[in-house]
Amino acid sequence: MPKLDISPYPDTPEARAELVDFLTRQIPPREGPGWEQRMQHWWDENPAAVTDPERGRWVHAEGRLVAYGGSIPAISTFRERTFQTLNATTFCVDPHHPRAAAQIFLNQRELVAQRMITHSTPNPRVQEALLKLGARAEQTVIRHFFPAGIASHLSGRFWWPSLPAHLRVITDPAEIVAMARPWQRADRIEKWITPDYLRWFCRSTARQHHFLGLADGAGTLSSYLIVTPRKVRGLRSWDVLETFTAYEDDSDLLALTGLLVKEPGILPGGALLVTGAKFPSDHGWDHAPSLMQRPQRVCHFFLLPELMKHAPKHTVMAEGDLGL
Repeated sequence: MPKLDISPYPDTPEARAELVDFLTRQIPPREGPGWEQRMQHWWDENPAAVTDPERGRWVHAEGRLVAYGGSIPAISTFRERTFQTLNATTFCVDPHHPRAAAQIFLNQRELVAQRMITHSTPNPRVQEALLKLGARAEQTVIRHFFPAGIASHLSGRFWWPSLPAHLRVITDPAEIVAMARPWQRADRIEKWITPDYLRWFCRSTARQHHFLGLADGAGTLSSYLIVTPRKVRGLRSWDVLETFTAYEDDSDLLALTGLLVKEPGILPGGALLVTGAKFPSDHGWDHAPSLMQRPQRVCHFFLLPELMKHAPKHTVMAEGDLGL
């Protein structure tokens, strides 16, 4: 067997051309953007990539690229301090070189000493390996279903809180000037939210993301939802991927959800259903008038630095490379 050489992926023009060619042969894009466009979004346009040069690991055999495990930089917060995070992506191995997979995977031990690594699209074999490495697993959510538009009366159209009079609804993150606060609670690990991050995430090349937020007259954002369109048994739906509020209670988030339920056409295309996935640590929709709830399997795995292994964590669907 030829010797396998693993090294950090150096994102030079030559390296990117080699990687794009490898991935295009191994995983040809079926529709939507090609690998070059996705990499531009992950690294060239990503505000978190400016401060973290990590882009993944690649493996060569006799000078030929045979495997790649990618990283998309992100930023998280704990106790009001930020730290670097990596969103694992695009684990691709030439089937003639299966040993390369283990090399890439074990190399993450070096990275996790300083960064949290998030996997949200791992295949079953990778999931098993992550558990062996001690990853924290979030594998179940409760999905709530709310009939929208003309059917919203079926689940309590008038239950939802009113929108606050002193704030305005915005649907374009370009209107955000500042955040009321870039985190929700200081006592847990969560995403660090900035206007640049929101604009970047909503420009994803891999999936449509739409934004619904509350801001004051100066453009300071205090609460928002990020949603994506999806078909549920043939019905167009809005899936809520992420919620955020700088306030101590969830009344503004419930008001925004109610607005989307009653007026789903406020975002392009409209919908007949609004759904939201709630992780076990969330309680925002516990008493909301959903027509139906059901458990759903997800695969969010987190490799945490030693000092954070037992810290509380706030998890949302929009983590890892899901939608990127």
